[in-house]
Amino acid sequence: MSAKYKSFLARLYAGILRIVATFYRLAFKNIDKALREPPPLRIVLLVSKPQDIELLIGLHEIARSRKDLSLCFWVVKNCARRYPMVISQLKEEKAIVEQVISFSGLGKVLRELMRTNAFLSTVESTTARHKLPYVITKLANAAGVSTYTLQHGFENVGLSYCDEVHGPDIKFAAKTVLTWGPVEKLPAWVRKDTRDKAIAVGCPKKLVTLGNDPSVTKGSRPIIGVFDNLHWHRYDKKYLANFLRDLGTIAEKRKEFRFVLKSHPESVRNRSREQLARLSRMENVDVADLLGEEKELLTTPWLLSHALGVITTPSTIALDGALAKVPIAVTRYGLDLTYYSPLCLLDKLESWEGFLDCLTKPSGIHKLTMNGEQFLNQVLVSGDPSAKILNVMVGQQSNRDSTSQT
Repeated sequence: MSAKYKSFLARLYAGILRIVATFYRLAFKNIDKALREPPPLRIVLLVSKPQDIELLIGLHEIARSRKDLSLCFWVVKNCARRYPMVISQLKEEKAIVEQVISFSGLGKVLRELMRTNAFLSTVESTTARHKLPYVITKLANAAGVSTYTLQHGFENVGLSYCDEVHGPDIKFAAKTVLTWGPVEKLPAWVRKDTRDKAIAVGCPKKLVTLGNDPSVTKGSRPIIGVFDNLHWHRYDKKYLANFLRDLGTIAEKRKEFRFVLKSHPESVRNRSREQLARLSRMENVDVADLLGEEKELLTTPWLLSHALGVITTPSTIALDGALAKVPIAVTRYGLDLTYYSPLCLLDKLESWEGFLDCLTKPSGIHKLTMNGEQFLNQVLVSGDPSAKILNVMVGQQSNRDSTSQT
């Protein structure tokens, strides 16, 4: 059976279930009215990528202490199969993993939605209309469930990023869109219907690290953490060539620093033989995934905790680094990165040099760190994001209940 035919059957199946959900919703509405005391607000959080856990686990921690909330997780089957640690990580946090879901189990999903008040996912839009988060959100809408989608990255299609592939026509099925930054700061191209249903809550992900202390490397060369997500279609051949050329040149020239390259897992999987050979030949660049056994676990948290400075392609790493109070530079090479201002932006080898020179002086480090603080103030709203999200859900449910009683 072809993938196209499977996709058609999945859409047909989901469409039929949405019609059934409408009738179920009316039946359950009458049952709810007969209850003397309302049950706790039942919230379902969907995990479709491993990084969803760090965004959603804070909601679980708060809900555990509240009798008016009942919170559980659903995990997409493909995610659980590809990343087995997701289930064990949730169980370590004493979270309730109610079910692992797939297209073949949408009937059970619908039954569970009938007793659900709020459904939240992080990766859901018309760019993935055939993916489970989008399909289940549409199903939840038909069942009368309050639906939410949470911004999952600093550059989120439909909210903070668009290009010729993912343009301003992108829509979200969820009734409420939860953003990290102020709604009024959303780009002008964001759709009006998206803007109208957006609520700013902040970024609920747990801090990658509590702070930056490069002093532990005293006696050895200071570390410069270099992060890339070069698998992304936004980077053309010229950008890729400039990035690799300048990294190799600066590392060979500035041997007073130790350069550590940490690539996104998709970048690692999509490297060409030519790129792999070029990275392997670079002097003074430790490619984290090529080192094998090493006394240091060169994870993202470790690097953000111990690096004197960080250079990254445009990504959420810039936000993580600023939160860790490590000096940040973002490689631009002609891209429009105005939303990263006032972070240091690199366009040529001389700007890499200038950034490293700043890291050799306390005054330079202070200025770069302050730029990171200003950046955070522009792109994040203050307060406890997890608590805000739960309060939005509770408040909207109370409004729905009072409306249905009038």
